[in-house]
Amino acid sequence: MSESVSEKLMIQSELQALSRKIDQYFSQKRVQSPKDADKTELNMTTKAYSTENTKGCLPERIFIKRNSLLTEMFKHNHIRTIRHIFISIMIILALQVFVTDLVENGNIDLNFQLIRWAFDKFQVVCYTWLYMMASSSCLVYYCFHFWSNDRIKHFSNDTNNLFKYDILWLTLYCLYLTAFIVLPCYAVIVNILPVASAFIILIEQLRLLMKTHAFVRSNASRALENGRKKIEALNIRRHKKTNSLTLDNYNDSSSDDEELITRKNKNDNKICPDFSCYLYFLFAPTLVYRDEYPRNSRIRWNNVFSNFAQVIGAILYTHYIFSRFCIPVFKHFNTDSVTLKVFIQSILNCTLPGTLLLLVGFFAFLHCWLNAWAEMLRFSDRLFYKDWWNSSNFSNYYRTWNVVVHDWLYTYVYRDLFYLLGSKQKTLCQFGIFFISAVFHEYVLAFGFGFFYPLLFIQFGAIGFLCFFIKSSKNNNFMNLILWMGLLIGLGGLMCLYSMEWYARQNCPPSSDSKILDILLPRSFTCGMNNFQNKSFKYDQIKNEF
Repeated sequence: MSESVSEKLMIQSELQALSRKIDQYFSQKRVQSPKDADKTELNMTTKAYSTENTKGCLPERIFIKRNSLLTEMFKHNHIRTIRHIFISIMIILALQVFVTDLVENGNIDLNFQLIRWAFDKFQVVCYTWLYMMASSSCLVYYCFHFWSNDRIKHFSNDTNNLFKYDILWLTLYCLYLTAFIVLPCYAVIVNILPVASAFIILIEQLRLLMKTHAFVRSNASRALENGRKKIEALNIRRHKKTNSLTLDNYNDSSSDDEELITRKNKNDNKICPDFSCYLYFLFAPTLVYRDEYPRNSRIRWNNVFSNFAQVIGAILYTHYIFSRFCIPVFKHFNTDSVTLKVFIQSILNCTLPGTLLLLVGFFAFLHCWLNAWAEMLRFSDRLFYKDWWNSSNFSNYYRTWNVVVHDWLYTYVYRDLFYLLGSKQKTLCQFGIFFISAVFHEYVLAFGFGFFYPLLFIQFGAIGFLCFFIKSSKNNNFMNLILWMGLLIGLGGLMCLYSMEWYARQNCPPSSDSKILDILLPRSFTCGMNNFQNKSFKYDQIKNEF
């Protein structure tokens, strides 16, 4: 009898334990479900700035843990299919190039001469980058550290000399920025670097330049404010030391002040941040400085290798676009082959390759390259772009196309101009943003190509600024169609005109005896004017290329 009772008790206890496990399992499922929903919502959010309503202050950039938009979109089969379509287009382009080589030359060229030429003299790129990185990291940081601490040690009681000391260092900082702009350009010109190698140096130069200014601008105000507080504390301590009646009272007050200063320094009130913070910022895929960023717990190396592999694939994609659409068409551009008809036809035929270059460049750099570095550095805020392809006006397109650069322009240019000029000068502040962006875009193209042809400056700084004020209507689909038509025509015109100018400088005589004037004056225009004056229009050769 006792055995049967004990067996029943054992079975009952086992059933209760099993029931508890089942309840625990379903409760975990119920708790996990909303967490996953919140996680998806967090990863898909594109909120970039704080929404706190602070009177007289503009919102600041916030960093939260989230994935890039395409990372989330590629989880759906429909979006992955679109990527497969672009890969199929690349394969078709490669087959066209292979067949053309086989028919014309009798063999298939697998040497990728265009890529090898574009990245030639890569050793010059490497040591130039090392010089730029060394000056941006060590020289900038330790000079800033010396200035922020030395001004307190030697000029705590001398306001006039302190102001002169700050002006001196500001002048040195401006001279450094000037040298940092001039010297890499000198390396590009002297070594006659090809296009891709020159672009690497110039883009890295601008990246380090923006990061340097972001670090100095973010920490200079903090150094001045915390330095002022420290000078006040030191003056109070000296005052108490002078007026103290007993040595014991002075020692107590002095220790209290020292503890206060130490406590403030521990609470993120340092005059200069640690070097590790600055070094991490130099490699992090953001241009807005913070002492700390949200970070992941581990590195997914398969994502790193996958993104870098896709960057290499994008380089091959670009190679086939130029080999199929650009080189065969424009390599014969000379004084006997430019007409208005061919010019218009060339622009329309360049819309497709120009759009492909836009999409490939966006995917390669803003998604794959930045996500690879973010993964290696465990940088968890992957908001490098937004859904710019859904924009119904150019204003939203400019804000969402490249969030990384837009954040820097907003934080360190627009906000400063806004506080300097006042809230009533918003249009002037926006013009300053467009002007600076257009100047540096044209700067990269001018020194990368080796000639001055301000098409992008006019299109971006003038036409783009006017389009910025065109508001979207109620029919967003129609406005999105208009935006894409504008992008297609604009990209086709840029690709056509820059290609014509490039090959005009290969095939046409110099437009002036002066080297400077020859660089500044478009040589393709002089070829066209000579044709117009001579009344000779021989365009059959290029016409057959189409």
